[in-house]
Amino acid sequence: MQNVLIDYIYRMESAESFEEKWRCLTQSLLGLGFNVVNYVVFPNGTTGDAPIFLENFRNDWVSHYTARNYGPEDALIPHVLQSDRPAFMFAVDEAQPLVWSPKGRELIAEARHAGMERAVGFSHKNAHGQVDGGIAIGTDLMSASDFTDFIGKHVPLLYTIYSIAYQQLHPECRKRVALEALRLSPRQYDVLMALWDGLSNKQIADRIGVSEVTVSFHLKQLRAKLGCSLNREILPCAFRAGLLGAPAPQSVETGAP
Repeated sequence: MQNVLIDYIYRMESAESFEEKWRCLTQSLLGLGFNVVNYVVFPNGTTGDAPIFLENFRNDWVSHYTARNYGPEDALIPHVLQSDRPAFMFAVDEAQPLVWSPKGRELIAEARHAGMERAVGFSHKNAHGQVDGGIAIGTDLMSASDFTDFIGKHVPLLYTIYSIAYQQLHPECRKRVALEALRLSPRQYDVLMALWDGLSNKQIADRIGVSEVTVSFHLKQLRAKLGCSLNREILPCAFRAGLLGAPAPQSVETGAP
């Protein structure tokens, strides 16, 4: 299993795009017999935010899950988001370590069609000690005894794989959502990155080839979109929103200079 982890780390570090990193995660877990059933990120780092879900559901399970409104009945995700300990889900006819409602047990019975007859979930905390993301991975390739044996031996490996993915994917998820929500133009993004590099207004103007008056206009737009009143508040607000270090947006906002 050490070679599996070494290969995974190498391929994850070599991946340049978000899609390549996501594919590295899913393919590595698939090689161990698991599918990514649910991957959740909280945009602003707290469980009070609306989560972002990234999935690798099979057989259109995500549509089924949403249509049946299973979210409130899912014991796995709430446990993952509230505890430091892994959460385990077994097939419906096996003893469950979590407490499930009748509807939740129906979910378990149907989950085998999504490659999730048995599953394990992990969470991750940010620098402030808040749970701001989690993953559930499932398998329909292992018997109950094989699953129990594999988990008993390889929980650290599975958690390490997720932790590495968290470091690579989580910031990009937040940045993408923030860019979409705030609708920064490419020029506004350039000004923000110049601020992040510590440049003055004149230096920003020289870098992006505009006048200082135009830079001031973009700073005003940034303050409005980030909800702050002073230029010195732009970077802290942008950091909290997950914007810093994001890839530049590809389309220009309508009406932006």
